[in-house]
Amino acid sequence: MPVAYRDLVDIIKQRRNTKNFKDREVSRSDIEILIDSAVWAPNHRSTEPWKFFVIPKNSDMREKIGQGLVSLQEESTGKALSEDQKSRIKAQFDVSTTLVFCFSAVDDNTEITEENYAAVCCAIQNIQLVAESLGLGVGWSTGRIAKIKNLKDIFGIEQELKIAGVLTVGYPDDRALKNRKDFKLSTKWL
Repeated sequence: MPVAYRDLVDIIKQRRNTKNFKDREVSRSDIEILIDSAVWAPNHRSTEPWKFFVIPKNSDMREKIGQGLVSLQEESTGKALSEDQKSRIKAQFDVSTTLVFCFSAVDDNTEITEENYAAVCCAIQNIQLVAESLGLGVGWSTGRIAKIKNLKDIFGIEQELKIAGVLTVGYPDDRALKNRKDFKLSTKWL
């Protein structure tokens, strides 16, 4: 039976950029459902330009990512961090969420690179909507965690990729209430 458009619209409107999560791990099978939905995003020229790097709760990669954040902070401030400061930064990853680093392929043709990036953003939206339908929350960050300088080395990336964001996937601890302006305010019929 087809999903009623109302159900889909409700999922779209309920989706939030989640920041607070419960201490409950997400199953690998749920993450696989999310990524499977991602690769069905529209992508011009059928480039399938996405690469996903999944970091579960107990992955050794969390320590490397935490160290990358420490290095980024020290470089940006020009000061060495205390052990306490380093521990606080690394503690951000001691939660029962899964991290998904999302990259898009870079091409010699800048138009294709831009199309690839847009396709990966569509893939991320697919992840967010399917996560909402599963009772999961997703935080999409393009902030500091996405700016770690040695991600290529950490993940063993050999091709030219551009990061589109880092997703934190888990069970939401709270739901922020949101409103949007009426679509008519940003729409002009010609």
